[in-house]
Amino acid sequence: MTTTLYLMRHGEVHNPAHILYGRMPGYYLSAAGKQQARAAGGWLADKPLTAIYSSPMERAQQTAGIVAGYLPELSPATDERIIEVSTPYEGQPTADLAAMGWDLYTGNQPPHEVPGTVLDRVLDFFDYVVEEYSGQSVAAVAHGDILVFAWLHAQGIEPTALMKDRLQVYALPVDYPATASIMTFALQTSPRQNLPKVAYHCPY
Repeated sequence: MTTTLYLMRHGEVHNPAHILYGRMPGYYLSAAGKQQARAAGGWLADKPLTAIYSSPMERAQQTAGIVAGYLPELSPATDERIIEVSTPYEGQPTADLAAMGWDLYTGNQPPHEVPGTVLDRVLDFFDYVVEEYSGQSVAAVAHGDILVFAWLHAQGIEPTALMKDRLQVYALPVDYPATASIMTFALQTSPRQNLPKVAYHCPY
């Protein structure tokens, strides 16, 4: 019995200072981000969804709320397991991070995360979906690296800090998941036991 998880990145964020906002509060969707979320909601509207989840970050909750407008019988719930990654680079210019290959992980110590700890909590969420919604369809709004590490796992690849500059090598059809893009995971059992099939879609 297949359980379907539509794992979605939040829409574009209003970020005029061009910094890594990470888990910093107060970052919401831009006008374009709202339109992207509406496009995703329209794409998901004809799917037989029984639940919608969101990262606790404002931008993800805002995206989930827009999507839920196309699914009036559903109310989004938050789940900490799909929250943004914890990194010491919050507040730094995105140009500096791009020059580093977007390596937010090398040398991290708790409470900051490394790819394996991020993937572990994401797979915990997948396990929850399989157990609670067996044979049904669920949507969840998360963040870019959450999608990336789940994609790599589905390819049988253990994610590392330096993979994000060559994701197309691992069958992702884009350089990095677009804002409001959606990965569709077909789960037969726990993804720790059987790798899911996955497809990528950008609805705009």
